[in-house]
Amino acid sequence: MQQTAPLEIGIPVIDLEGMVDFYTRVFSCEEVRRADIPAELSSQIRVAESGYTNVWLQLPGGEVIKLVAPSEPPAPAERLEYSSTRTGIAYFTLYCDDITTAVATAEEAGARLLSERTLVDEGVGVRLGFLSDPEGNIFEFVQA
Repeated sequence: MQQTAPLEIGIPVIDLEGMVDFYTRVFSCEEVRRADIPAELSSQIRVAESGYTNVWLQLPGGEVIKLVAPSEPPAPAERLEYSSTRTGIAYFTLYCDDITTAVATAEEAGARLLSERTLVDEGVGVRLGFLSDPEGNIFEFVQA
């Protein structure tokens, strides 16, 4: 396989406009597309039984976060103490040049720092932080 476009990830959300605001503010995303996906197609591709709205947010590096808002809001996922205790995508990572500002911006927008703050401030060879967005999706900032 040869990849023909940047990576896209899909994140089901409850509050579409709130999450668009969060991701554009925190990750400097730009909304590049929005579409209502009808029930017939969405059930065939196994995304949502009765249709959904998809919003494509492009990150400065070209990758895309697709916020998926089904017509029936999804249930919040159970958050475990350790992300590797279940299968599936547990988090995504963004590399940044100023982790202190990135974490502060995220927290001001409603994110919650999950890891120890000393990892952000002092690091362990690299500075990093795991956070959850306002709906509980986990992401990591790394400043190497």
